[in-house]
Amino acid sequence: MAAIPGNTAKTTVSGRTPNTSGTTMVTFTPYCGLMKRVAVYVRQSEDKTGEGAAIERQERDCRLIAEAKGWEVAKVYRDNSISASSGKNRPSFEQLVGDIERGQVDALVVWHLDRLTRSIADLTRVIDAGKARNVNIASVHGVSIDLGDPTGIAVATILAAIAAMEVQHKGNRQRTANRKRASEGNAYWSRRPFGYDRGESGVFVVEDEARLIREGAVSILEGATVASVAKQWNGLGYTTTAGGAWGVTQVRRLLINPRMAGRRIYNGEDMGSGEWDAILDEETHRRLEEKLTDPRRRTAPQDLNTKYLLSGICVCSVCGDKMYASPMGKGKVNNMVYRCFGYHITRRMDLVDGVVEDVVMGILSRPDAARLFSRSDDLRALRARAVELRERRDALAAMLADGLLSAAAVREQAGKLGADLATVEGAIGAHETLNPMAAIAGAANVPEQWAALPLENKRQIIRALMDVTVEKAGKGIRFTPDQIRIEPKGQAA
Repeated sequence: MAAIPGNTAKTTVSGRTPNTSGTTMVTFTPYCGLMKRVAVYVRQSEDKTGEGAAIERQERDCRLIAEAKGWEVAKVYRDNSISASSGKNRPSFEQLVGDIERGQVDALVVWHLDRLTRSIADLTRVIDAGKARNVNIASVHGVSIDLGDPTGIAVATILAAIAAMEVQHKGNRQRTANRKRASEGNAYWSRRPFGYDRGESGVFVVEDEARLIREGAVSILEGATVASVAKQWNGLGYTTTAGGAWGVTQVRRLLINPRMAGRRIYNGEDMGSGEWDAILDEETHRRLEEKLTDPRRRTAPQDLNTKYLLSGICVCSVCGDKMYASPMGKGKVNNMVYRCFGYHITRRMDLVDGVVEDVVMGILSRPDAARLFSRSDDLRALRARAVELRERRDALAAMLADGLLSAAAVREQAGKLGADLATVEGAIGAHETLNPMAAIAGAANVPEQWAALPLENKRQIIRALMDVTVEKAGKGIRFTPDQIRIEPKGQAA
């Protein structure tokens, strides 16, 4: 209903609010004067049903208040299943702030101020955008605020500070409760892990899945590849508990998870035995962990199955372990992230990839890049060394035939020469992976050449050029490039 100039009559509206107080009589004086451009902002942190019911209730109550004031709502901004304190981007909130700055909003209706913001930083943005235009903020629950009035700004700041304090207290209480559950060995998961499920009597082992896990562990310890285990599980019709196919990363992550040995881990710390039965005995799990985390394991076969640029390449600064690609999100919103097995750090994949690729572009665009990365002096020296070692190994047979060395001495010497030769051949293979880099370095359009490279070649180049470490940042701190530490290698330094 539009405001009528000169109309000062009281309006009484009866409406039901979301709290338990029942029906509330609200009396307002309609706005007098020019038509206001009125917006409504609604938000909830988590929509567990996916139906947006809480959002709808907030909007209904906000429209009721607007109607009582004689305001006509021009636009509704909605952020569903997004926290106001986690630091995550809220698209509708960002649009609202921009519209206020552009003078497109004169008044704002919210269910409660903490639906708009729980952050002093975000509140400051709203105040800076609205105080020059005397924007009014009306709340269904709580006080209304005039951003053109210093008292209104002070009240808003105090309320936001209280909301931020409550968020911190809630987080502390939650962390304390989580740690207590972990120390008691309680099982906790948002999605059931493969091999286990929960019933009325507690956590129990899913026997057919546990059998696959045990057989897969034995196969790998006897020399089978992780890829072959994944292929077998897929062939038998088993999927991950998320409904996806098994791959090298998923099988490896499952088998080295301490949960399989009945251990409870919290934030990377071993809290002792869990309340569930172990699927793998501790010795088997220890041997698996040693084998599957051995840095000497060749990564090329895994690269053939890897779909993400830095999965298994970037490293967690807290625990020093590699970070792997993983989906993160709820409902229809799913972001891919990199995280370590200890869940110490989680970073959005596209942001990390962007930082690293920018550095790669800078290195490969250097004027001397083509000369630096196409040098073959070291490669020639390695090949000459390999020829020498083979000749020395072949000469052992003649020395044995001439009686100059015993059979035992020949075996010992041949073993040493074989190990040295394997090291040199590995270094030659590493140099040969620089071929794609030599082709792209110094090109007229490095970004275009980079985009055309196969993913495995991009990963080879990144491994050759740099070490990538993801630094820890405080909760709620937005991503910045300096959270990615890049240490150049060799010619790139």
